[in-house]
Amino acid sequence: MGTYIIHFDDKPWQDLDDEQYYRCKEIPWFSTTKTTISRLTPYTEDSAYAHGYTEAESKYREIRDELEKQAYQRGLNDAWKCARKINCLPSSGGIENYVLGKIFGHTSNPIIMEKFSASEAIKKIRQYEQEKEEQIQVGDEVISPNGKGVVTEITDIYVRIMYAKGSGQVFKPEDLTKTGRHFPEIAEVLAKMKESDNG
Repeated sequence: MGTYIIHFDDKPWQDLDDEQYYRCKEIPWFSTTKTTISRLTPYTEDSAYAHGYTEAESKYREIRDELEKQAYQRGLNDAWKCARKINCLPSSGGIENYVLGKIFGHTSNPIIMEKFSASEAIKKIRQYEQEKEEQIQVGDEVISPNGKGVVTEITDIYVRIMYAKGSGQVFKPEDLTKTGRHFPEIAEVLAKMKESDNG
C-alpha cells in the first residue's frame, strides 16, 4: 500500500489493567503499546533520504524500461516498414524496381537486403522520400515568373503548369517555386485520362 509516517504521543495513558498505550496523533482514536511501536522503523532524516532515493531509483528504472521498450518497438516497426518497401509489390506499398535502383544502386531485393543493414536501408529510403517531397509533383501549386499555377505535366526537360483561367505554359523546374499547396484531385483526373487513352 505504500509507506506512511505517523506520530505517537510521548506520554502513554493507562487502561484499567494498568497497560500503557501511546495515542497516534494523526488518528486520535487509535492507540498501541510500546512493544508494537518498537517493531516500527523510526523516522530519521537518513532513513527518509534512503527511502526517497530508493523510490526515485525505482521510478527511474520503471520509466527507463518503458522508454527502452517503446524505442525498441519503434525500431521494429521502422525495420518492418523498410523491409515491406523493399520486398513488396508497389500495389502493397512497395517501391518500384527502378526506384530501388536509384536508392540502392541495385534492383535485386536479396542483394539489397544482404548488402545494407536495416539502419542504412531506412536512412536511404527516408532520404529519397524527403528529396521526392521537395521535388515538384503533378498537382503542386507553384509560382512561375508569370504568376501562380498548378503543375499538370513533368518531363525530363520542362514542367507544364496551368493557370487559374485555363491557359498553360512550360518552364524549367528551377524557374518554379512550390507554395506548399497540393491538389491531389488534379493528379487523379490526369491519371484517369491517361488510363482511358491507353484503354
